[in-house]
Amino acid sequence: MKNGLKVSKNIVKGVIMGDYILTYSKTKFFPLEPILEDIDILDIAHALSLMTRANGHFKHFYSVAQHSINCFREAESRGYSKKVQLCCLLHDASESYISDITRPVKKNLHEYYHIEARLQSSIFERYGITLLNEDEEKQISDVDDAMLYYEFLELMGNEIFDIVPLIYIKPDFSERVFSSVEKEFISSFNKLMGHQSDYSCIGIDACNGKWVAVHISNGEFDVRKFSTIDEICDAYPNCDSYIIDIPIGLPESKADLRPDLFVKKLLGKKGSSIFEVPCRQAIYSENKVDARNHNIEVMGKSLSEQSLGIAKAIKQIDEFLLKRPKWKNKLVESHPEFCFSKLNNDRPILEDKKTPAGQNARLDVLRRYYPHANQIVEKFLADVPYRKKADDVIDAMCLAVIGKEMIEKGIKTIPENPAQDSRGIIMQMVYVE
Repeated sequence: MKNGLKVSKNIVKGVIMGDYILTYSKTKFFPLEPILEDIDILDIAHALSLMTRANGHFKHFYSVAQHSINCFREAESRGYSKKVQLCCLLHDASESYISDITRPVKKNLHEYYHIEARLQSSIFERYGITLLNEDEEKQISDVDDAMLYYEFLELMGNEIFDIVPLIYIKPDFSERVFSSVEKEFISSFNKLMGHQSDYSCIGIDACNGKWVAVHISNGEFDVRKFSTIDEICDAYPNCDSYIIDIPIGLPESKADLRPDLFVKKLLGKKGSSIFEVPCRQAIYSENKVDARNHNIEVMGKSLSEQSLGIAKAIKQIDEFLLKRPKWKNKLVESHPEFCFSKLNNDRPILEDKKTPAGQNARLDVLRRYYPHANQIVEKFLADVPYRKKADDVIDAMCLAVIGKEMIEKGIKTIPENPAQDSRGIIMQMVYVE
């Protein structure tokens, strides 16, 4: 009896019921003293798929699990490491055991923060997530905040930040049956946990009016020539990365900042391999004269023959992304010479890529990261009957290898905070340190 009220505690096998919760899997879980073996992804997925975001004030049911899946997909689309992707999926997992408290109240409950942090740390430890560095913590926070902004915008009609955050995916804010979200959460978790060493990456380069695509995955490879980018994406619909050596995201005014000048400076003597990117108005011109005139009018400069020579390929990619928007910011741009320099400890390979010496130098670098590099070139030269160039397949392979390295190390972009063009395509080049 306390203050006239009877306080009762259920005793179960000598343990006070008030010290633990009974989970979906019938586990007696102690939130204040979590035991790693008691943490169960099935409990986490089930509970989070039944818990609502925004304390239930959105216009329809939208669960914490759905938020977490969107965060994972956003991290995946940004090319963040598998570790960060897993953290984004599990960043609210502690709520499955202790629920959540609205921010105005939580900030006055200092002990709750300690309990939440300790439990979240235990969940991360349970699933092999080691100490996060500052960059990783920022990536997770940026994704979480971006998703929060768009959730409130879509489900409540409020803009909660002054600065609109960049987002790569189209999040799923629909009202869903909890069981389907629960299954997707578990599937996403299994993908991350069960295939942490797996990879499936595509590198693409223009090749005599067509495209050469190199696909690498866990020691296996494929190299083929395609007529269109549609054919490549249809042939390989579920890869971890798609990187192409062609400008993506086009300027329509001098204010539109592309990465080319930054990369050109970083490459030094090899900067001449970076061509001026035509503005979108020039790309859609009917002939070279009109293209040059449009570029002078919009960008204040003419176009070289090299720039005009890739205009048709640039237009094909731009039209593809407009026609099939799910590939927007999934198919991303990089430049092989810049990627080779990164794979070669920031030392550009100066030998001409069209010469045997230049090709051997590049293959020497690629073999450090992918031992079957020579076999890919041999297969391409043997299988493709005509109009084949070894330097094109080596460039495509370099981009596939960069994609593979990004899975473990995370993505870097130039510029660090890229802008979008008028069609919502991010103007960036991706790379890995």
